Amino acid sequence: MKKIAITGNIASGKSLLEAYFKKSGNITLCLDKVTDEIYKDAKFQETLKKIFNTADRNEISNIVFSNKAKLKTLEGLILPLIKQKMFNFFDENKNEKIVFVCAPTLFEAGFEIYFDEIIFVSASENIRKERLIKRNKLSCEKALNKINSQIKECEKIPKCNYIIENNGTKEEFLAKIDKLKAKLNIP
Repeated sequence: MKKIAITGNIASGKSLLEAYFKKSGNITLCLDKVTDEIYKDAKFQETLKKIFNTADRNEISNIVFSNKAKLKTLEGLILPLIKQKMFNFFDENKNEKIVFVCAPTLFEAGFEIYFDEIIFVSASENIRKERLIKRNKLSCEKALNKINSQIKECEKIPKCNYIIENNGTKEEFLAKIDKLKAKLNIP
C-alpha cells in the first residue's frame, strides 16, 4: 500500500484536495475529523478540563495559540491518539493500492515519516489570511496568530514530493488537481 499525505498550511485548500480524491473513489482519512472525534470523547474532555479549566475547543485554541508551553501540553495529549487512529486506518486499508491522509500539521506532529509521498497545497499568506477571516470569522490578528503558529511553507516545501498551488479560483485549483491525478496515475 502506498501512503500519501496531503498537507499544507492553514486555509491553503488541502481539505478540498482530500474531498476531491475521496469523491473520485479513493480511500482517504482527514486528521482534522479524527481530531474532532477525539475532542468529543468524554474521557478526553475530562482531561482537558483538568489541565485547561475548559473542554471548549475554541477556548483551548485561544489559550494554546498564544502560549507555546500550553500548545506542547495539548500536543502531548492529542498527538498519540491521532497517531493511533491513523495507524488503525492504515491497518484497516492494508489491501488497498493507495490511501490518502489529509494531515494539516504533518510536519509539526512529526508524522511525515509514516508516508511514502507528500503532496503540499500551497497558497500565499495573504490569501490564507483572507480565507481564515471569511471562513472562520476571525479577526486579522487571530488569523495571523493561527498562520504564524505553523512552520512556514518555505521550510515544508523542500520536504514534499508534489506541490500544488492554490492562489486562484476553485475551478483553477480543480484543474491542477486533475493534472496531479494524471501524474500520479490515480483514479
